[in-house]
Amino acid sequence: MKRVVLLFAGLLLAISASAVEKRYVSDKLYIQLRSGPSQEYRILKVIQSGEHLIVLEENETEGYTKVKTDKGVEGWVLTRFLENEPIAKEKLILANRELEQLRAEKSTTQSQSSELQAELETVKSERSTLARDNAKLEKELERIMSISDNALALDEKTKKLTLRNQELEIQVETMTNENAQLRDDSRQTFLLYGGGLVFIGIFAGLVLPGLRGKRNNSGWS
Repeated sequence: MKRVVLLFAGLLLAISASAVEKRYVSDKLYIQLRSGPSQEYRILKVIQSGEHLIVLEENETEGYTKVKTDKGVEGWVLTRFLENEPIAKEKLILANRELEQLRAEKSTTQSQSSELQAELETVKSERSTLARDNAKLEKELERIMSISDNALALDEKTKKLTLRNQELEIQVETMTNENAQLRDDSRQTFLLYGGGLVFIGIFAGLVLPGLRGKRNNSGWS
């Protein structure tokens, strides 16, 4: 029986608890900006909670503080409604602003990271291109050096051939002069021989008939 009563009481408590409506106190508040430090002065403006105010003067006796709004309106408000820190709504706004700023900075950082990555890829590509160009230049340099070595060897060979050609020209000129001298000597010898033969012929033509005549005369006698 006790168990049934306890169970019934628990059900009633659960039903009553679920039937209670929960409410939260709103931080939305409006205060009056008056022309003087009491409720007897006229209202200049109604200020919403969270608005920024500049403190000009404080009247502790009346519990009022003279303030200045962002738009330059001066007046008195109850000191107990002023806080040194922003309200929860203002803090939430500031937190959201900071969050948006952090998101923007994150996006900027990601964008910069992407740009740096792209620049890195470009540098890698340029480095690869430079490496290929360097390899080509090294091969071209080797080819030029090989051509240069061949050119030097060819130049040396050309110099030797030029000297040999000059020597041969000198020899040819010497032999030509010697041949001309020999021809001159041969002509002179031929002339000498020819002159000798002519002289001998003349001599024979003049002397031999005389000798024959003497022989004939001696025979007749």
